[in-house]
Amino acid sequence: MSLWHNFLAGEDKMDKKSYRISFVGYGNLAYRLSMALKYSGMEIEYIFGRDLQETSKLAYILNKPENRLHSNQVETTATHNLATLAGSDIVILAVSDRSIGEVADALFSLSEFKSSSTTILHCSGASEASLLNNFKNSGVLYPLMTLSKTKPVDFSVVPFFLEYSNEQVKRELTNICFVLKSEYRVTDSQERLRLHLAAVYVSNFVNYLTGLAFDLAKPNQMFLMSLAIETIRKAFLYQHPSLVQTGPAKRGDIETLEKHLNLLKEYPEHKAVYEILSGFISQNRKLL
Repeated sequence: MSLWHNFLAGEDKMDKKSYRISFVGYGNLAYRLSMALKYSGMEIEYIFGRDLQETSKLAYILNKPENRLHSNQVETTATHNLATLAGSDIVILAVSDRSIGEVADALFSLSEFKSSSTTILHCSGASEASLLNNFKNSGVLYPLMTLSKTKPVDFSVVPFFLEYSNEQVKRELTNICFVLKSEYRVTDSQERLRLHLAAVYVSNFVNYLTGLAFDLAKPNQMFLMSLAIETIRKAFLYQHPSLVQTGPAKRGDIETLEKHLNLLKEYPEHKAVYEILSGFISQNRKLL
């Protein structure tokens, strides 16, 4: 049986339940997730942030008619008072990893949260669920996806990795995934950290290397798009990138490698990366 849960496959069928949700943070994650949840019918009550101007911008966007599922959803309010969040069913800490513990401590120091049944969630792949252990109801809602304010995202193709303190939080997390039409999997903090590390390779490092390629190819960089898409597609289609590795280092084509390195003499950063990666690819070729 698959460890993935997918609402389309008929697993974990449930009624759509609308929670009252508040966010701490107004960055890329808060922006995209709050919009998706509100448009899915959830009630987004408050956006908390130190910069009231930025939180007000996000609240304003969420209150636009086109970003609501129905007209009688509650108005989203910007606030810089943490205590106001205690009335929500769920508070999502959409903040940087280094801020999760700080915000959690600030919440728990408030009398309103010491006696509250509010569920506290963070969305980090690299931070332990134990950062929220002070709260009776807590968990992790980690979307494995790069998010930005400037590009809409279809959450039905975003996998979520969940961790929870009890069955109530499990129901809340799975219901959120249900309304977003997202697949999800239950993991512990260590497995989630490994996934986060893997995501750095497939997203952050690939993007950095693509930037180096843009430098070399301009003004013809857009011609690289089809190649980039096909390379990633084949890696997953054949279930391991080593099975579809190509190029001069893979072939042991010393003449072409030397031509490339000669071309990179004016690009020391590019040359260093080329030498390191070609060396590892060549080593793997000899091992296979």
